[in-house]
Amino acid sequence: MSNENLLASNGWRTGPLYTVPEAARLAHVSSSTVRRWLYGYETPTSHMAPVFEEPKEQPRDSNIEVSFLQLAEIYVAGQFRKRSISLQRVRRAHEYARRAWEPNYPFARLKFASDGPRILAEFEAAEPGGKFVVLNPESGQLTLPGHVVTAIETFDFDERELVSRWFPVGRTVPIVIDPKFSAGLPTIPDRRVTVGAIHKRWKDGGQLIDFIASDLQLQPAIVEQVLRYADRVAA
Repeated sequence: MSNENLLASNGWRTGPLYTVPEAARLAHVSSSTVRRWLYGYETPTSHMAPVFEEPKEQPRDSNIEVSFLQLAEIYVAGQFRKRSISLQRVRRAHEYARRAWEPNYPFARLKFASDGPRILAEFEAAEPGGKFVVLNPESGQLTLPGHVVTAIETFDFDERELVSRWFPVGRTVPIVIDPKFSAGLPTIPDRRVTVGAIHKRWKDGGQLIDFIASDLQLQPAIVEQVLRYADRVAA
């Protein structure tokens, strides 16, 4: 599928939904990292091209800049960065995988979980540096690092094998980021209420956790987890 057709059929995932600070908080990376992935950077001594699609100018009319699929890729890239891999090297690995799999968004594709180790091993052979893949001691096969695998397991994928939903605290906590609902904000599945609205009821409205839990038909312990998550991603 061409880039144009991908955009047309997946506008709810490829269109801008988040500000840079929002995306950074959700993906647990810095705002500067998000900006460098979106726009690249240039200094007198170094240069990095943008990661996502074609280079674009800094937006002038809106601060909503990051799409859902970009957010998913930034989150996966952040897991690699935890292994002390430079942002520039992650960008090159992403570019390598993108050339192997058309269309774009290789880190947000289902096949990244299965075929990613092979692609990244090829990249490491072409550009030695390591750390993208590890050896599974039980199978003797190359695999993605454990925390990268765990991150991918928090994604749902659609029939096109692109990320469609994200459970940012894991599947045991009912918080989902679904670009089809609530402008891609974290929500409670089947309740259609945002995490931010629950946090506001508790923090600004003074409602007790037990009252919120009863109103939303949730366990109080779940509401407590939701509030802890809301504190972490609050502005």
